[in-house]
Amino acid sequence: MAAILAIVHIAFSFWAFYSGLMIRNYGIISDKIDAGDSVRVVVLSDLHSHIYGDKQQELVDMIKKQKPDIIALAGDIVDDNGDMTGPELFLKGIADIAPIYFVTGNHEIRTGKEKQIKEMLESYGAVVLQNEYSDIIINGVNIRMCGIEDPEKYKSAKIEYTNIEDKIMAPFKALEEESVNILLAHRPERIEVYKKYGFDLVLSGHAHGGQIRIPLLLNGLFAPDQGFFPKYAGGLYEHENLTHIVSRGIGYNPNLPRIFNPPEIVVVDIKGR
Repeated sequence: MAAILAIVHIAFSFWAFYSGLMIRNYGIISDKIDAGDSVRVVVLSDLHSHIYGDKQQELVDMIKKQKPDIIALAGDIVDDNGDMTGPELFLKGIADIAPIYFVTGNHEIRTGKEKQIKEMLESYGAVVLQNEYSDIIINGVNIRMCGIEDPEKYKSAKIEYTNIEDKIMAPFKALEEESVNILLAHRPERIEVYKKYGFDLVLSGHAHGGQIRIPLLLNGLFAPDQGFFPKYAGGLYEHENLTHIVSRGIGYNPNLPRIFNPPEIVVVDIKGR
C-alpha cells in the first residue's frame, strides 16, 4: 500500500508541476469563410525572455509542426529586465514560417527599450501593430489583423487610459464586414472595451493561466490586474458578438511554478461553416 501511495504521489506531482510545452487547440466557425476553407493562427504570449532548448529550437520546432498561416504574438515576449537574447533567437527561428504580428505587453513597456524591441521585431519581418490594422489574404480569406498598445504605455506617460480609449480604438470603428477581424490585445480583462467594436476574434495573454489551476474546479487562482479567481485566466470565452481566446502563456519561472498549468502554444483554426 505504501508503495502504491508513493507511486500515486509521484505521478500526481509530475502531473501538477509538469512544465513542458504543450499545444492547446481551439476551433472557430465563421460565416465569413466559405465551407471547406480555413485559416490557422498560432498564438504565443508571455515568453518573458525564456529559452526552450538550444537556441529556442524546441519552441520553434513545435510551432513549425503546426503549419500556421499566421503567427500572433500577444505581448510580453520580452521580460521587463530587457533581455532580448531569447526573444531574438525565437524570432530568428520563426521568421520564415508565416507572417508575424505583434503587440506590446506591459513588460515590453517597462523595459524602457520599447523602441529597440519594436525595431528588433521588424528586422525579422514582424508587423508591429500600434493601435492600427493590417490587411492580408490567407487561403483566399480576407483577414484584418488589428492590434493595440498595452495600457502600460499610457500609464508611463501619466495619461489615463479611459481618457484616450476613443483615440486608441478609433481605427476600428468602421471595420470591413467582409473581413475576419482579429484583434491582438495583451490584456483580457478589458474585454468590455473590445466588445464595443466589430471584432470577430480577440486574442490575449497576460493572465498566465491564473498561475495555479485545479482541473474541473478552478481555472485560475490569481492573475495580474484581475486578482484572485480571475474571470479570464485562460481559455475560450464566447461573447455576444465575438470569440475571445486567452493564452496561458509560454514563459516559465522556476521561482514561481505553474501548477496544473503548463506553458502552452495556442492553435486557433478558423473554418467556414
